[in-house]
Amino acid sequence: MSGMDESLRPLKSRITIFDEPVICRFCSHDVFIPHEVFVNVEQPGIGVYYVRYAAICHYCGEVKHFSDPSGYDAEKGDYIWALNQYLLSSRKYKAKILCYVGKRKKDKITAFIHALIESFEADVETVKDSNGEVLLQMEFSDLNDIQINRMRIINCAQRLNISVKELIIQ
Repeated sequence: MSGMDESLRPLKSRITIFDEPVICRFCSHDVFIPHEVFVNVEQPGIGVYYVRYAAICHYCGEVKHFSDPSGYDAEKGDYIWALNQYLLSSRKYKAKILCYVGKRKKDKITAFIHALIESFEADVETVKDSNGEVLLQMEFSDLNDIQINRMRIINCAQRLNISVKELIIQ
């Protein structure tokens, strides 16, 4: 997005100020999730706020605070857009999960499927049950990379006491 006349969207993106990328000072990455922060003007209680931004580094979690330096250039008689956001596209994934479930397998699998649908907004394509092992295949789109999605699926399974034998995400 270039020449924005709207606020930054809270999505995984790259941000530039005067075409210089915003870089995390801890991990040197340039992928952030920006959020608007409303700050009270000097005297509390007068009810005047202005917008600032807090961008959270997607890799290490460091928060970078900045404001929009865009403004009117009286010499050129033109408005200068300084702040730009370049959204990173979401990726489509297919996951194949082979898991072992104990005695109450129907309840656990149903809860696991509902948790995956809620967490990933996933479409569960197939569920096959054989000898206490369940094979789930699902499709979802997400901004996160494969390792983060793998951790999210495993954490979801661990909360429900489900043992994941094999997890393939493509």
